[in-house]
Amino acid sequence: MQPTLGNTLLPMNAWASPQAYPPSGYGTPRPNPFPAPSPIWNSPTATKAFHAPSAIQNPMPVAQSVFPAVAPSHTQPHQGGHHHQHSTEQSKDLYRDTPLRYLGYVNELGESLKDWLKAFSLTTNSADGIVKHSYTAVGGYVALDAFDKAAKGYQQSKKAGDSKGGQVLSATTSGLDAALFQYGASYSIPAFLVAVTRDSLKLGLNRLLGKQKAAEEILQHEISHEIEAKGWYRFDQRLLGKLKKGIDDHLLQKLKPSQRFAEIVQKWGPKAEKNLCIALPLIGSMAIIPFIVHPIDAGVNFILDHSYRPLTKMLKQWLGAH
Repeated sequence: MQPTLGNTLLPMNAWASPQAYPPSGYGTPRPNPFPAPSPIWNSPTATKAFHAPSAIQNPMPVAQSVFPAVAPSHTQPHQGGHHHQHSTEQSKDLYRDTPLRYLGYVNELGESLKDWLKAFSLTTNSADGIVKHSYTAVGGYVALDAFDKAAKGYQQSKKAGDSKGGQVLSATTSGLDAALFQYGASYSIPAFLVAVTRDSLKLGLNRLLGKQKAAEEILQHEISHEIEAKGWYRFDQRLLGKLKKGIDDHLLQKLKPSQRFAEIVQKWGPKAEKNLCIALPLIGSMAIIPFIVHPIDAGVNFILDHSYRPLTKMLKQWLGAH
């Protein structure tokens, strides 16, 4: 008996050629035992495909034409809608996905260079002034990023056909989102880590060298000054001083002076101790910057994803319902 597919006669060797038949749906090819014509498999496309030489190489030509493959999506936007994407050049955020992001760490650079600036005969007020200017530069970067996100939020809301009030709300929430992100990721948390690293290395070195008096002067004139800072806006400075004091009390004071280490350093020259206590904290505090950028960004985004961003989403939905 010659095999058939609907009303179409197939070659006699088709029974031994399972590639010529569509899959049964369970992974095992089999011939069609029903005489009734199928609207798909009895089509001219199917007849041509099954008798073409490429049918052996591609056993599912019709199934692929009926169910075309869908190209995978390479960019999945974040639920909050505020995350930047890294898939293509066009989706890169100028202020967060390019080297311009390191402008947010100028204040950390200033914190690292504070002791080095003082070593070049600059007064304490002059060195502190340079550090303050570095914070001003970061403030400008934060303002630019917030303005950029506010403008993008406004344009997206406008394209979506929202009302004027909705457009203003979208711009405001997007700009405030960027400001909160930059305050945590650029302004406060990195400065904390850099300043703690710098002063902890400085205190630890002085204690290892047996210079307990120098360590106590650092505690009294620098860290105590931070702890006693006045004003509600200096809460971060007071917290920073308490953190340094805690590290010294629970960790660094347990370091015993190393006579061997002090002798090796003294062989380098009369100013070796002073230069080492300046250079090592400077290098150590600057070296951590490339390693803390992305973890801090991810951490701040995580906090915002579970606090501010859900609230703004609920606010927009509530205003849209009213």
